[in-house]
Amino acid sequence: MAALDVPVQRFKVYAGWVSEKLGRLKPNGRVIERSPLSTVLELEGLRMAVQGKAAGWQALRAFAGRPLDQSQLDTLDSRAKDQLAELAALHATAAAGLFGTASVA
Repeated sequence: MAALDVPVQRFKVYAGWVSEKLGRLKPNGRVIERSPLSTVLELEGLRMAVQGKAAGWQALRAFAGRPLDQSQLDTLDSRAKDQLAELAALHATAAAGLFGTASVA
């Protein structure tokens, strides 16, 4: 963002932080401990976020050049793919534990 002179919008950062904290107040019947489904849902959210990030790197390739570096975008895209593979394995394990089945990863 700095390379493209895109300003940080602090209110969005703070809004995300507050939303995350408010999300913890949801009534799930468990006040002290985590719901068994929480890990699965959080991993699904992370997978969506990383997929969005990967799509962003791929879209930026169309504008590669100054100030964007094609090799850096390739590296970032490759890291996102590695992260997706890791999250898929973690999700399969968490879902298997939740539903009492063997892992499919």
